[in-house]
Amino acid sequence: MKPHGQYKVTLEGSVVHVFPEGGFNEEGIQEMHEHVLLVAPKNKQWALFEHPKDLAGLTPEALKELIVSYKRFSKQNCKVIALEVCTTWKDVIINQLSSNLDIPFYLSSDSNELDKLIRPYLSD
Repeated sequence: MKPHGQYKVTLEGSVVHVFPEGGFNEEGIQEMHEHVLLVAPKNKQWALFEHPKDLAGLTPEALKELIVSYKRFSKQNCKVIALEVCTTWKDVIINQLSSNLDIPFYLSSDSNELDKLIRPYLSD
């Protein structure tokens, strides 16, 4: 199937920021997260900071792929994940991630709060 969803990926220091918009299917998450790995630092610890807010949605298959990608990132020096999400998605994501991730993850609608929470995990 063709990837659905639009995104922008940027690197600020050791933090990979992802700005997704629209409805994402499994292939859309795969494509976006391949781009994350192209941008992510190769030989140092990094953080993933995704900013879907209330601008992006996920199919059930995309949510499963999100977990697969996060596990993959944890094996490639990603030390923490932050998700700037609206209240609607917060509970759904917490339920899926809490038992499936072996690195810390934080969810909030406050990007400044999230930035403060992830900084201690980074060495720069």
